[in-house]
Amino acid sequence: MRVFVTGVTGPVGSFLVDYLLTIPDLEVHIFKRWRSDPRPIEHFLDRVVLHEGDVEDAFALDTAIAAAQPDRVFHLAAQSYPSASWTAPVLTMRANVEGTLNLLEAVRRHVPQARLHIAGTSAEYGWVGPDEVPIREDRPLRPASPYGVSKVAAELSGLQYHDSFGLHVLVTRSFNHVGPRQGDRCSIQTFCRQMALIEAERQEPVLYVGNLEARRDFTHTRDVARALWLLLEHGTPGTVYNLCSGSATRIGDIVEMVIARGRVPVEVRVDPARLRPSDEPILMGDNSRLREATGWAPTIGMEQIVEELLAYWREQFKK
Repeated sequence: MRVFVTGVTGPVGSFLVDYLLTIPDLEVHIFKRWRSDPRPIEHFLDRVVLHEGDVEDAFALDTAIAAAQPDRVFHLAAQSYPSASWTAPVLTMRANVEGTLNLLEAVRRHVPQARLHIAGTSAEYGWVGPDEVPIREDRPLRPASPYGVSKVAAELSGLQYHDSFGLHVLVTRSFNHVGPRQGDRCSIQTFCRQMALIEAERQEPVLYVGNLEARRDFTHTRDVARALWLLLEHGTPGTVYNLCSGSATRIGDIVEMVIARGRVPVEVRVDPARLRPSDEPILMGDNSRLREATGWAPTIGMEQIVEELLAYWREQFKK
């Protein structure tokens, strides 16, 4: 069986490939932007088939799918930061909507029998009140950022290709995913990175934060990788699945976890630049549809996530 993965250098992609390489008789093909940082994938490059290009380049993506002839396709490539979408809305739409359409067209032309996963996001739900959680997949979508809008369009495009052309398309609305190799734009990553910098005396002893009252549903990327494989094997095509832990943690509580595990005292200071024009007060998903389809359950909790990320960033600064 051949598997094709886009967005391989992103926060989930490299862990997904790690997981795929543990499954016997899989030939793994990866699609990487030529300018993306290769460090998250260096450890497995000798065990995969590499295709380079950009999802916004229809020709490059079409050529890669034609060469790979995959049986399974995981589409993770995206401009995936809501905050960045406010300053680059057109770029976000091109990467997320046009990129998805390019992949759908390539699959339709060359491997219409392949099973295709499209990564959506909880940001599609937008503003959610405390009385509306946990969020089910049938809740109306009212995205609160250009990023959320772009992912609604990508999701609907995939479902339309299922309805119109019979493609085996499944969509995940992914809540927050965290793990090593992710970069420092996610809230937990910024807190752990700053703490490691402060410990290394490379930042003043101030932990800069944004909105501490928001509550988010976090899942470790290793748990996400396992869920994605199970879902593409057992999920129902034309269906949307929440991919989440099913619980929400207040951002301020995560800050306290980081401080408690830090090796030096710090001051917490709100940075206005870290506040978004609009920010959903709570995002917590109902993952019962995913559980019923696959038997999946998350195994890594928030305290373990914080400890692992602190260790990761400390090691980065040692290097």
